[in-house]
Amino acid sequence: MKRLGLIGLGVFVAGMHFGGLAQAAETKTGETKTAEKTTAQPLRAIPFQGNVVAVDNAAKTFTLNGKAKERKFKVDEQTEIMADNKPSTFSSITIGTTVRGQALRHEDGWEAKKVTIGAKEPMPASETKK
Repeated sequence: MKRLGLIGLGVFVAGMHFGGLAQAAETKTGETKTAEKTTAQPLRAIPFQGNVVAVDNAAKTFTLNGKAKERKFKVDEQTEIMADNKPSTFSSITIGTTVRGQALRHEDGWEAKKVTIGAKEPMPASETKK
């Protein structure tokens, strides 16, 4: 019996030693898979709002003032631009106007997906909470 116990103990110790190595290998590959997942995830549109402080018609970009720093948004042909609940164009975005919308964050900046010109209208008193 003692002999079987010593053999079992030896197998247990060897298993712990080699099991730790296998677990370390799994952790390394797991970290790589996690890194791949984060780069492959689809981007989510993030809301924005602010006053336009600069417009570049040639590059189709506009810049908003911010609390910490200014943010530059790129507009392309897929960007939905609205003014007074009607479709509009990039030329409607001028310095001093308030805009809001949704944009995607890329390594090189922001890509506007939807831009609404004008501040959000307040809710009528009848629709507010009682």
